Amino acid sequence: MKLNKCVLPARLLLSVLITCLISQSPAQAPQSSSLPGGEVHTRITTSRVHRYKVAVASMPAESATLADSVEATRRLRDLVVADLDFSLRFDLINRRLDELSVAALGSAKGAVDFKGWQATGAEYLVTGSFFDSERGAAAEIRVYDLSLADLVFIKTYTVDFARLRRIAHKISDDVVLNVTGERGVASTRVAFIREVAQGISEVFICDYDGYGVQRITTENNIAKLPSWNPNGTRIAFTAFKDLSTDPDLYALDLPTGRVSVLYAAQGVDMAANWCERNGFLAFSSGVSGNQEIYFLRPGETRPNQLTYSYAMDFEPSWSPGGDEMAFTSTRAGNPHIFIMGADGLNVRRLTFESRNTTPRWRPLPYGDKILVTSEIRGIFQTAIIDTNGDNFIQLTTDGENRDASWSPDGLHIVFASDRRGGRGRFEIWTMDWDGNSQRPLASSFTGGKEPRWSPYVDW
Repeated sequence: MKLNKCVLPARLLLSVLITCLISQSPAQAPQSSSLPGGEVHTRITTSRVHRYKVAVASMPAESATLADSVEATRRLRDLVVADLDFSLRFDLINRRLDELSVAALGSAKGAVDFKGWQATGAEYLVTGSFFDSERGAAAEIRVYDLSLADLVFIKTYTVDFARLRRIAHKISDDVVLNVTGERGVASTRVAFIREVAQGISEVFICDYDGYGVQRITTENNIAKLPSWNPNGTRIAFTAFKDLSTDPDLYALDLPTGRVSVLYAAQGVDMAANWCERNGFLAFSSGVSGNQEIYFLRPGETRPNQLTYSYAMDFEPSWSPGGDEMAFTSTRAGNPHIFIMGADGLNVRRLTFESRNTTPRWRPLPYGDKILVTSEIRGIFQTAIIDTNGDNFIQLTTDGENRDASWSPDGLHIVFASDRRGGRGRFEIWTMDWDGNSQRPLASSFTGGKEPRWSPYVDW
């Protein structure tokens, strides 16, 4: 099928690409490819996160040559506080203390007022100082377990004041790891789509908090549906190289900026999703004459077909262990979410009401829920549902909210919302996994849709 240049409606049941598939005649699957039902296995998990009570002390500049950098060092500390607060792993004692109280409590190296800090209710103390080193400005960060009056983490960071946010994010993630044993998300990024001219959209990335926005493709066409590979070095996306042809799958290598073809065949090739465990790339393609789901093993060019349906199957999302896959299908009439084994067998239906698209499986250590975009009272909203079909919970209500994606720790969600810009004018927002703390990425951030959170990466 060739896609003709046309004016597309602003609100669509499915993505822009999928609307172009409606007129296709689905291919008939062979009898031997019917997918049997099977026993459903589920895992009961909890989403409760222990919050450690932590205080972040003042971080003075110990060298006179850093006097002009006092404001920058104060800003770095503020960024660390903001990152730790966002993480959901800490109860920030700083909220209950004014800066004068913080400054009055001793935290100099070798002279920590343990009793004073314990009296604030904090369990851990993050402190440090800035000084001159042979490599320039440096920060020594220390973390104390107050109950043991013991130093549990110390590290020196070279501070490039031109890249202050990057250093602060690194410090924050180190604190999260050394206190909780889990990785932090302050150094992660978000890929998204932004229109740069009439009818032209490109792939962008930014820091998790909306700063450091970068345009990473310059294809001058329609780019859609970005997706990160497991180590965060490549981003797959769907693009029309020419509006007179159908879209194909491409990948951008972030270190080099090189764009290469992932898969290109007759029909619409779209919605790539890499498996974190083994690097398998799932996607949907119309190469057979009907939109079906396929996957490629690393290094392969010939895809393996997983679905054989009379309807359209698309938007695959691997389970964290790679043994199952959620996907969208119109086999029940309206689009709904289904789950199948990694071999295409044991298909079960997950949603039954209204219309549901864009499943995203929650990462480990949870893996217990799937994000969906669900039409509720005529408006698309972000919701979650247990992997056994229970506990459907609508997370958003204001405006239209869609195309949600999990942070790699499973505690945060990034999504597109038009609640501030008006109908169809989307921005990127984040919220906690349970729908709390909904907020735009940054006050200066404008535009954007189809966000995808990166995996853990050491940039």
